[in-house]
Amino acid sequence: MAKILLIDGNSMLFRAYFATIYGRPMTTSSGIPTNAIFGFASMLQKAIEVIEPDKVVVAFDHDKHNFRTEIYSEYKGTRQQTPDSLVIQFPIVREYLNAIHMTQYEQHGIEADDIIGSLARSNKDNDINVLTSDKDLLQLIDDNTKVWLMKKGITEMECMDEAALYERFQLKPLQIIDLKGLSGDPSDNIPGVTKVGDKTAIKLLNEYGTVENLYEHIDEIKGKLKENLVNDKDKAFLSKQLATIKTNAEIDIDLSKCDYDFDSEDAMAFYSKYEMRSFIHEVTIDDRNR
Repeated sequence: MAKILLIDGNSMLFRAYFATIYGRPMTTSSGIPTNAIFGFASMLQKAIEVIEPDKVVVAFDHDKHNFRTEIYSEYKGTRQQTPDSLVIQFPIVREYLNAIHMTQYEQHGIEADDIIGSLARSNKDNDINVLTSDKDLLQLIDDNTKVWLMKKGITEMECMDEAALYERFQLKPLQIIDLKGLSGDPSDNIPGVTKVGDKTAIKLLNEYGTVENLYEHIDEIKGKLKENLVNDKDKAFLSKQLATIKTNAEIDIDLSKCDYDFDSEDAMAFYSKYEMRSFIHEVTIDDRNR
């Protein structure tokens, strides 16, 4: 059984940028910003050190248009414009992944979540590990799949399996979809039901299990909550649909070939080009210790 690490590239890059942008500015001598690159590389190397995967794939969103925006044009419509200093670093992160010989993948019409979900489900005979800061991916947890949630800073992670998920949220993995159906997700502009937050949604799901079963027993609900649920029934089912990760997409990747090499000549050339001296030092020390 191979240990596979599937990384939510967009999630990690945004976290890396905002975790480092407010400190000392990081730029090359020619003025190229590198804070997100530095944070991304630090997160990635820490994850490899902790998880020790045999194979790694970094998944990215292809563009803003996908099957969810076709269903609901306002999906992610409230997000602020990506800062220019981060936009500049997107292609440099791709360059970094090429330099360490790590597989990266994107596909038109679906998001990084769907790539990860489809790879996880089509490789269930392996030990699947997902790295993200997006709690939507918790729905993928099962006997063969763990989700590592990135936490405060750029190197802290929390491993979530079924037991940890239930302890934290009192929910089973697939109920994460129902949670989003009821309470929505402001970060993705998923509407949910009016005035139903996570606490109320979890209470309802503990009693009724799913959005579908809740509406089959809607007459058991009383007062303003029932009124909001009835009025926003379509929003609840739409929100659940938007939150459901696609797990049957055809992904053109041979996981057996998804190796990586942090110490390659290409990696050293990248670190030198972008003046990432601490990484050059680490590689040099590692080489001396071998």
